[in-house]
Amino acid sequence: MSKNNIKEGDKAPLFKIDSYNAGTIELGELIGKKKIVLIFSRYFGCPICQLDLNILMEKVTEIRNKGAKLIYVTQSGEKVAKEFIEKYKIDFPVIPSTKNELYAEYGLGLMTAEAVTKVRSKLKEAVKLGLQHGEYEGWEKQGPGQFVIDEKGTIIHERKGWLLLPEILEAL
Repeated sequence: MSKNNIKEGDKAPLFKIDSYNAGTIELGELIGKKKIVLIFSRYFGCPICQLDLNILMEKVTEIRNKGAKLIYVTQSGEKVAKEFIEKYKIDFPVIPSTKNELYAEYGLGLMTAEAVTKVRSKLKEAVKLGLQHGEYEGWEKQGPGQFVIDEKGTIIHERKGWLLLPEILEAL
């Protein structure tokens, strides 16, 4: 497995993947049109990922209003992904990846120490909202992350860890 250490200023690794809800997504074709926000979740059954998805869903319009396209990466299989796409009315592309594919290409491996330290408090928040753990899918130790890619295909924001929307909005 490659240990790509992607950082701001690097070219975004290109991919062409069939999404669960928006046909084939080819990053190379999207670059140049608008900025791209690439969210790497873990899997839909993860309560913290559901918590972050709730936060993200509240800001989809704001992200689009800033002229960006949103793409969501998950380890979830088609059955579970489609249930969540329907439940949350997700209208941005949701694409599958294993830990050895896009997660590895974007340098997301084992959850960072910082992300691990936040698990307990974020889990508490998720439970308070009644978010339940669903099916376990993919690699349980997978680290989440977020990237913003500019019109030239350069990464202008990179973060390994749980979703932090203010950083994304600032980068846009």
